[in-house]
Amino acid sequence: MRVLGIEFAGSDMFYVVLDSADGVKSIGSGSRLSLGETRSRTALMSFQSAVTTLFNETAPDRVAIKAKPENGSMRAGAAALKMEGIVLANCRCDVDFVSGARVNKAEAIPNNMYGYLQPALRAAVASIE
Repeated sequence: MRVLGIEFAGSDMFYVVLDSADGVKSIGSGSRLSLGETRSRTALMSFQSAVTTLFNETAPDRVAIKAKPENGSMRAGAAALKMEGIVLANCRCDVDFVSGARVNKAEAIPNNMYGYLQPALRAAVASIE
């Protein structure tokens, strides 16, 4: 199974590809996509194109998104909600919204990825467990 783990932070979408077969997990690529402006049609179309390319290149069996609350003091901002909508509209597989608590409890996989990619990786791990 191939899972694409995603976390939205500000106007960035961090992602990590995680493959799991016979209980063995291996980390693939990881990076980020950015949404330049939240009120620019050109920026939104560019982000959508990048997401489509990401889905075509990685061919995930599931997308695991670290959930953000829609209200309250820690709610998601406009950019995160727009990016999430674009991801959901273009996804061709199951989507699992993973709570922050589940992400924090996910098994740690030894790796040398940047710290900002860890929540996306842990979302993917939590989705498999």
